[in-house]
Amino acid sequence: MAIYIEYDGIEGDVTADGYAKHFAVEDFSFGVGRAISMESGNMANRESTRPSLSEVVVTKELDKSSASLFSQSVTGTKGTTVKIKFVRTGEKKIEKYLELELKNVLVSSYSVTANSEGMPTESLSLSYTEVLVSHFVFDGANANGTPYRHAYSLEKGKSV
Repeated sequence: MAIYIEYDGIEGDVTADGYAKHFAVEDFSFGVGRAISMESGNMANRESTRPSLSEVVVTKELDKSSASLFSQSVTGTKGTTVKIKFVRTGEKKIEKYLELELKNVLVSSYSVTANSEGMPTESLSLSYTEVLVSHFVFDGANANGTPYRHAYSLEKGKSV
């Protein structure tokens, strides 16, 4: 499995077919939470709050995209589109099985960690206004089928 990011206006080092100029990510974190009431004896009428979506946090080795990502963290004011693609090696090509498309992205946090062994790594937190999650399902013959999709707008506070 690999995780590749396509970030509008920023080129990475990936050379894989279909993913050229993306940058590779080692770690990914994203979550959703919402409070749901649990009143004893009244579970059929549970109430929930609006969801709270976390920023997307990724960790990667420094590469040719690093200076541009740092620049976005200190001077970026115009949101852009970022696609995070989870891929696997298929029989004849790399196949995408999950994608998160983030809209109006700004880098809210940037840090670099290094030690005397290995490459330095950087961690980015990505703030966004809308997320589209696409899960690509494979059939019994291992062929990629129609994706299941769901989008949520933080601006509108609802699914779109």
